[in-house]
Amino acid sequence: MGMKFNEFIVLLCLVYLLKEDSTALHVKSRMGMSHLEATFETLVDTFVFLDKNKDGYVSKSEMIQAINEHFKGKQSSSRIAMKSFEEMDWDKNGMVNFKEFLFAFTRWVGINDMEDEEGEENA
Repeated sequence: MGMKFNEFIVLLCLVYLLKEDSTALHVKSRMGMSHLEATFETLVDTFVFLDKNKDGYVSKSEMIQAINEHFKGKQSSSRIAMKSFEEMDWDKNGMVNFKEFLFAFTRWVGINDMEDEEGEENA
């Protein structure tokens, strides 16, 4: 059983987050991960922005608060927040952890679609 691409993205993000020692930084630059750094920083910053109480999870109310802050005055912002939250809350426990956030992100940017297309081409 192999690793799915979105699981690989989560793994890369975790490697990036744990890169603090000089050996890891050297390996990161040799692997070409420096190109991914800005993307991972954006993902982490976005999750931190959504996680208003900094407990490591995003609740529905935090999601609504964050979206309302970002889309000030837009009438559909609460609907956007609820739809996005439902897409992120994979285990339907009312809280989104970082892994669920990353998996949802990969779906939003079409990574799963690319994986499906590659599978069809190889068939």
